[in-house]
Amino acid sequence: MPDWSIYLILPIVGFAAGFINTIAGGGSFLTLPVLIYLCNLPPQIANATNRFSVVFYTTTSTTVYHAHGYGNIELTKRLMLPSILGALSGSYSAVIFPSRAFTFIFGIAMIGMALLLLLKPKMLLEARHKTQLKPWMEIILFFFIGFYGGFLQAGVGLLLLIGLAMTHGQSLLHSNGVKVALALGYAIVSVAIFAYHDQIIYMQGFLLAIGAMAGALIGAKTAIKKGTKFIYYIVVAVAVITGSNMIYRSFSEMI
Repeated sequence: MPDWSIYLILPIVGFAAGFINTIAGGGSFLTLPVLIYLCNLPPQIANATNRFSVVFYTTTSTTVYHAHGYGNIELTKRLMLPSILGALSGSYSAVIFPSRAFTFIFGIAMIGMALLLLLKPKMLLEARHKTQLKPWMEIILFFFIGFYGGFLQAGVGLLLLIGLAMTHGQSLLHSNGVKVALALGYAIVSVAIFAYHDQIIYMQGFLLAIGAMAGALIGAKTAIKKGTKFIYYIVVAVAVITGSNMIYRSFSEMI
């Protein structure tokens, strides 16, 4: 493939990923294969470069959601520290342990979550406006979601969104506002670490970011316009696709 083609392909893929991640999650399943197989980047470099673009689109989506009143600054501040500590722990663990078994387990869990949401849609569709967990349980839950984000990364936005909606009783729109703000915190910390170790290819990262910011802007406005039911169907569909992708990847690595 000609080198010039990445100037067209990366912004398009970035747009799709930014749109999907702003509404649900799992956009990295689009960007990482392109960075690895079309741009010929090693997986670690592709991961770092992908995270670089995340900073830009999460900044965009956080701004849009909060400008329309869909956010919770106090909740975001409360969950940011355990989430980031979990992400740091997960990133370190990923260096030591193979991801194959974890990929399969989380793939099964993701499909199971999708089935649960199909059977009990009120878990996401009805806002209860109260926290369902004790503070210490909340810290543990979001530490482990952060750990997952640091360890495997792909699909963490989906887990954050479902976790926020189910445990804090917020609408999916308000949960998305908190989710993207937490994802921005993850991304800043991750990018600082990757930049220190000189693992980011900035040209590809900027090309992804250009499309991702546009996708995030349109994605956030679409979610606000279409409402909770639209987000619910996207979340369930992405959960099934993400889980299936994880299971497929885990079996592919065994061959």
